[in-house]
Amino acid sequence: MKPKSVKSILQDVLSREELSKKMEECKALLLWNDVASNLAARTEPTGIRQGKMIVRVTDSVILHQLTFLKSKFIHKINLMMGRRVVKDIIFRVGKIEKKKEEETENRDEYIRRLQMIELDQDELEQIDRAVAEVEDEEIRDSLRQLFISQSKLSKIRGTDEE
Repeated sequence: MKPKSVKSILQDVLSREELSKKMEECKALLLWNDVASNLAARTEPTGIRQGKMIVRVTDSVILHQLTFLKSKFIHKINLMMGRRVVKDIIFRVGKIEKKKEEETENRDEYIRRLQMIELDQDELEQIDRAVAEVEDEEIRDSLRQLFISQSKLSKIRGTDEE
């Protein structure tokens, strides 16, 4: 049997159970602050479902303003992603979990919050199935930790509540 490259192993693993799609969606969420620029402090992207990005906004005035910029934001995100990940953006008025820009959460607090999140047995089993065929133990363990962290990040960002 010909040895497989790490890249091909990762692509095989990520293609299972749409993990690559989820990772693309997470990348798109991370681009929001750059795309929304000066309005980002009054918004919070909470998730992407079926190509629809959900963004919480502080009030109806911001919602109205963002509605006019929606197509521009969709175009920018997809351009930065190199493919169509976001088809629509849905703005909802709600409480923004972010602190003020000048009071950003420090790294240690963020890590502590991540460590406090518990995944249920089904989530852990799904991750274990996704990485099971990776032969190299070190790579398998690293991928497992990456997927666990990504799942916890999704919970922190509120994608599970949508």
